[in-house]
Amino acid sequence: MGKVRAVFAGWTAEDFDAMTEPGLGPRMEQIRARIQPKFIQLAEHFEPWLAEKLGVPMHTHVAKHARRTVHPPESTWVAFSSDPRGYKKHPHFQIGLFATHVFAVFGYIDEGVDKAAFGARVSAESEDIFAMLPGDFAVIEDHTSPHFKFVRDLGADGLRRVGERLSAVKKAEMLVGRTMLRDDAVRMTGEAFVRWVEAAFTPACALYKTARSIAQD
Repeated sequence: MGKVRAVFAGWTAEDFDAMTEPGLGPRMEQIRARIQPKFIQLAEHFEPWLAEKLGVPMHTHVAKHARRTVHPPESTWVAFSSDPRGYKKHPHFQIGLFATHVFAVFGYIDEGVDKAAFGARVSAESEDIFAMLPGDFAVIEDHTSPHFKFVRDLGADGLRRVGERLSAVKKAEMLVGRTMLRDDAVRMTGEAFVRWVEAAFTPACALYKTARSIAQD
């Protein structure tokens, strides 16, 4: 267990309440004031931590939600990818929160360039991936939705179907990792949360290396 490189203040009830603030402008004000500074604290630890684990430089991208003009975001996050210009087209890691829970995940969202090839690999190797991932890991097929399924409930066949859809459907997504309910996150110390995220990202590093090898082929 390595040293935590930065002090993360931990989550508060007010952080989660920010995600229910009515209106786009007021909610974004709360996100910028309350949540994004904590994302930067987390990034000070996880950018170098991931770089060491993966053997490639990683870069921090705080979600700006710039495309939104009317509806406020239901979730917000910080992402880590190997591209300094962005993360959406690449396999990446995310830490973020909805009003109900926090999450720490790896995967592709709908704009991923090589996600079809990654989906095909997940489908072909679903038995091995199922055996590798903890059963309480969440599998998310829409990053804008709070809904997810556990690996243990999906089984190898379910993972294969998720991979097939990722390969075949342009808008399909696949994010894999941990979730924690709001009240549990509020009770957790900042350092304990960092360790919880590390435990989410560590198994996912193998999937990242698979995704990166596909991108380099």
